[in-house]
Amino acid sequence: MNGNLKGRRGSNLIESARRSRLRKQAECEELQARVEALSNENHSLSDELRRLSEECGNLTSENNSIKDELTRFFGPEAVSKLDTQLQTQTRKGDS
Repeated sequence: MNGNLKGRRGSNLIESARRSRLRKQAECEELQARVEALSNENHSLSDELRRLSEECGNLTSENNSIKDELTRFFGPEAVSKLDTQLQTQTRKGDS
């Protein structure tokens, strides 16, 4: 009986170790999939940030050109007044 008990206990330990390895393997595969998904998301977000930064630069350049043109036609006081009005509207919109 003692030999049979040791045999079953050994089999149980082997089976338990096998299940543990399978759980760890499944967890590792799940983590690898998550890393890949996050890497893809990071790449997409980096592309979007690059595109938005370029667009922001283009809009800033266009805005500066428009301000220069307004200054030539109406003088620096008109541009300053316009800037003040825009800042006031922006503050009201943030509230």
